[in-house]
Amino acid sequence: MSDTRTVTFKVLREETWYPEYEVPANLDDDEALEYIHNERPDQVFDEMSNKYTLDTNVNVKILEN
Repeated sequence: MSDTRTVTFKVLREETWYPEYEVPANLDDDEALEYIHNERPDQVFDEMSNKYTLDTNVNVKILEN
């Protein structure tokens, strides 16, 4: 049997997607973000609803024990 060791990993995943959502035309950018946040629409906040614009970056690093 070969010798083994246990390592601890840090996994960092960053996901970015680019949804579009209609808001009332009279809202400024801050008001539009608040409106979207209050509505919580899946087409904005669900990554699988945005799978065609989804970009995922995964970084794995072994931590020192």
